[in-house]
Amino acid sequence: MSYMYSLLLLFIIGASQICKAKNPNSSDGQTFDVIVVGGGFSGLFASYFLEHKNVIVLEKEEEAGGRCLTGKWNGFYYPKGTEYIGKPERYMRRIFRDLDVEVKMIPAPTDGVAYGGKFYFGNQLLDYMTEDEREKYLDLMRELKELDHKAIESGVWNDIQKLNQYDYLDKISVNEWMLTKGYPSIVRQFVDVENRGLFGTNNANYSMLFNIPEMTFNLPDAISYDESEVYSFENGMYSIIDSLKALLKGRLITGAKVTNVDVGNDNIVTVTYLKEGKSIKIKAKSVIMATPAPITAEILGNSVSEKAQDILKSIDYTNYITVSFFTKQRMLHQTWSVSCIDMDEVVTLYDAIRPQVPNDYKGKAILSAYLAPKDINDSTFIMRTDEEILERTYSSLNKYFSSFKNEVIGYDITRFPYAFPVFAPGYLKKLQYLKLNKSLKGPVFLAGDYMVYATVDGALISAEHASDMVLRFLSKP
Repeated sequence: MSYMYSLLLLFIIGASQICKAKNPNSSDGQTFDVIVVGGGFSGLFASYFLEHKNVIVLEKEEEAGGRCLTGKWNGFYYPKGTEYIGKPERYMRRIFRDLDVEVKMIPAPTDGVAYGGKFYFGNQLLDYMTEDEREKYLDLMRELKELDHKAIESGVWNDIQKLNQYDYLDKISVNEWMLTKGYPSIVRQFVDVENRGLFGTNNANYSMLFNIPEMTFNLPDAISYDESEVYSFENGMYSIIDSLKALLKGRLITGAKVTNVDVGNDNIVTVTYLKEGKSIKIKAKSVIMATPAPITAEILGNSVSEKAQDILKSIDYTNYITVSFFTKQRMLHQTWSVSCIDMDEVVTLYDAIRPQVPNDYKGKAILSAYLAPKDINDSTFIMRTDEEILERTYSSLNKYFSSFKNEVIGYDITRFPYAFPVFAPGYLKKLQYLKLNKSLKGPVFLAGDYMVYATVDGALISAEHASDMVLRFLSKP
């Protein structure tokens, strides 16, 4: 055999192997290092942390991204779901640089309140309260900081076992804690709408322990109103998703509904999914489940312990709806977001174009309304028709904008049936079990904001935690 012929044969064999590695639908029996189920924020970031492994991502929807969806109208980008992140620290800044996405601060002021038919901004932000109520609100902010919020935050992000000493705060809801402390109704209402806006969860359904970090960070005052602590990207949050998808280079399959994950006696995982009506099976040494907890339980079945299944099934999720109104003129320019205390299901308004235009811009614009149910058990909320959603939203907004409907050129409605996991009282024990259970330490691993915290940061960190465990698992002899 000639030297040139040998080289040609080796090239053909090598090219064949490369093609097979990039074709998960082939029946050649190849085994991936990792299959990631779910192409939302956690799933895509898990693939990022495992980019040097033979990894593939399966996403049920035709578009990956989960809650980080973005639309475009009249040259403006607008969020359909997640709209911002907090100020990125060194670790996150490094990741964003690696993804070649530029963090963009949303211009201050960023906070406002709607109450009693009037908007409150700037140094008048708390003027809807009486003097005594304002003092109680400031007492709340001071008390939250005294609750060792930094230690609690560190435990949430890094070591859940450290939170055992704060177990008493996980046994009560935010509402119970605030009532016990004697906080007035208007203060409780404001915290309630903040929680529904951020997590889709009211005070009665939220663990006081897990609410402390976000309340400490997020509750605004009337002093630092000209400072911004919220950030996004040039094309909104979807800029991150676009960069993560580009890194996958064909290793993301959308429209792939995973129906079953089975762990064999040899610890090899078989994942079955439906694509265009066809059932396809692929194998891997490990799998990261980055889907909502109840869906994860359904897919995994007996591949994890019975107790783990029960805990995953017991984690509730809130529904969420966003309505982006395309308007003839800019309706809101004094601030970026408005907490809507008395707008029924409308919990937050956003001037979606604020990072993209100067403050004095008054032309065509986008006003986004975020809607959350009053109670997590409201099963009818997400099922409403577009007409019902619009009618209710117009009714709320007309109290604040004269003839609002006449200003609307068009709209975009997005529904999120699994918007946020509910960190209800007692969640600490569930979370500790899911993190420590042996059946979830390989070859099956869990990722998702329910494994850390119901925020973008939580989704990212959960992906990192899961990826680290996968790498340790794969390195075992």
